[in-house]
Amino acid sequence: FICVVQHLEGLVVQRLFELVKANLAGTGYKMCQQISNAITRHSTVIRNVLKHYNRLAPLQSPPCDILKFSDVALYTWLGEFKLLKSSWQEILTKPWVSKSNREVAGKYFKIVHVRKEIEHLNVEISYLQWWIEDEDAHLLNTAISLEVNQPALSCEIRHLHDKRVHINNIHCAHLQAIYAIPSFSSVFVPESSND
Repeated sequence: FICVVQHLEGLVVQRLFELVKANLAGTGYKMCQQISNAITRHSTVIRNVLKHYNRLAPLQSPPCDILKFSDVALYTWLGEFKLLKSSWQEILTKPWVSKSNREVAGKYFKIVHVRKEIEHLNVEISYLQWWIEDEDAHLLNTAISLEVNQPALSCEIRHLHDKRVHINNIHCAHLQAIYAIPSFSSVFVPESSND
């Protein structure tokens, strides 16, 4: 029975990875066709192994659940894959077997990740503000310095500057809204460069 469960687990995990690969950006048409054919073949093999599993499951002590192919086909994440817990009885005593414990742990790690992401965004927001101000000053100073010797180029740079100011004003409005958020705490404000 354990060999059948391990074989079924391997097939389902392989199918999960093929599904992920099929949905990756940059996967060409031929590769998608090959992956689709492999998924179809594996689905047939999974059905056969699942029949064997379902014949042996009620004979176990305690009896294991009978699985339908539709249940197995719905697994889209390794964390949802529950065959492992029915194959080794001592695993049932582990705290991570409980769905609520797994969900709490998942939410905890999402919160940790979000806090790190907020730290990174605080830095990136400061860099964006600095870049906007630096680009504005650079284009304006360049246009002014070229007015006497190259007025046509200076005029083009001023047009570019005007376009960029229009776009950057939208960005600055969003940045001001971010600065108004009570939890915003920029940890680093870069100094403007002198070029």
